[in-house]
Amino acid sequence: MKFGLVFPPFFPTAGAEMTIDAAHALHADSLWSFDHLLGVFHPALYGEMEFAQLVPDPDGLFDPFCLCAWAARSTDLPLGIAVTDGIRRGAADVARSALTLQHLCKGGFNLGVGAGEAENLVPFGYSFERPVATTEAFLADLRQLLDQGTMPRHGGRLGLPLRSEAGQPRVWIAAHRPRMLRLVGRYGDGWLPVDAPTADEYAQLKTAVLDQARRAGRPDPEASLFIFLVLGESRARLREMFDASPLAKLFALWMAPAAAWTKYGLPNPAGESGRAYIDIIPHRLDPAALREFAPRIPFELIEEYVFMGNAVEVAERLGRYANAGLEHPVILNLTGLVGGMDEAMARGPELGTLRGLLAADSDRVGVPG
Repeated sequence: MKFGLVFPPFFPTAGAEMTIDAAHALHADSLWSFDHLLGVFHPALYGEMEFAQLVPDPDGLFDPFCLCAWAARSTDLPLGIAVTDGIRRGAADVARSALTLQHLCKGGFNLGVGAGEAENLVPFGYSFERPVATTEAFLADLRQLLDQGTMPRHGGRLGLPLRSEAGQPRVWIAAHRPRMLRLVGRYGDGWLPVDAPTADEYAQLKTAVLDQARRAGRPDPEASLFIFLVLGESRARLREMFDASPLAKLFALWMAPAAAWTKYGLPNPAGESGRAYIDIIPHRLDPAALREFAPRIPFELIEEYVFMGNAVEVAERLGRYANAGLEHPVILNLTGLVGGMDEAMARGPELGTLRGLLAADSDRVGVPG
């Protein structure tokens, strides 16, 4: 199993620098950033959270394309974005950025694309109508631009070389539902979902991706998963810490769809949307109501969408996904979400232990990693 790390695009660059250093120490296979205009916590509540000790402003986010160019000066690892969308920028602009970064990044560039999220679009005046149709048209143009250097129908040409010593830019697509899964098969070099609460669900989705790729006559896309990670002394201890710092439980607002809240007998504070992070705009919710609601969120609900525990516990869960076909997890380390800076520093060695356990498991089952 490969091992990717997310270097956070938060201002200032200290967190990104630490993650890049950790990636080198851990012999990671890739580095990624994410593309958000807003963070996932309500600004009126964020100052009360312990995570504020690590990230001063969750909305203080660098442009990840620029950040990858900055990071390329200090690493030979492949760099990537997990993920951008095809709504805020046209395919030709994104293709030019991807080709530029392919030549600037010694290890090459991974371009993650999804269908967009309301919080990055609606508050900034972008249309969020028919996002999957927009993404499909974007990917068709992007694929030809990256493969042939020309814009379909209009004849525009990109003069940058389409390959570097590291090859071509690789397109990874975030997909969970049938239409987007079909687009992974047709246009993707990799599949990068963010929402697969169980290994069985992951296996079912991967089967659909592989079926679509074979129908399109394309190679099997590499299978990834964007993983939110909180390391701790144990799952039991993390449960105690979340109960003591309930505002951190509001991360579940961004991840959990309506069906998940119903399962636990709770109303969804974001309304009736079944699509969680796709539709939610946390900044538009009532902060007083969120503060009152946070203690009611069960730990188990958060744990469905966040990998939590010590290295052994997390490796055991990741192993189930590996058995379901996961090849290249991309990990955003949120340790310190509860416990703040002290917890983040205390649990630093656990990430190395996790890396070692995953590498040992890959060797045991003969999976390249």
